[in-house]
Amino acid sequence: MFKLRNIYLYLVSFVSLMLILIGLIFTIQNLTDLIFPTNYYYDTAPIDKTGQTEEEKKAYEESQRRNEQNQRTLRGKAVAKSTSVVVVALPAFIYHWRKIEKEKREK
Repeated sequence: MFKLRNIYLYLVSFVSLMLILIGLIFTIQNLTDLIFPTNYYYDTAPIDKTGQTEEEKKAYEESQRRNEQNQRTLRGKAVAKSTSVVVVALPAFIYHWRKIEKEKREK
């Protein structure tokens, strides 16, 4: 039974540690995307603005502004998601690792 408990503690600690590392990697990646955004435009044909009315130009500009705002929001959500992985996995790792250390000292 004692061996099974040790296997459990080490396995949970290992998985928690991997989640922390992966969460940190994705958090740094997502923060980089948030701070230094890359904007991709996929317009296949140039827009002929000479034939557009003033309302169409404003609608297009508003659409572009909303698209950029949506991209910023998605980047912020990605940072929050990857940070939450670290926040959840860190206490689990600390708890289980302390249990391992406590059992080592009791031997």
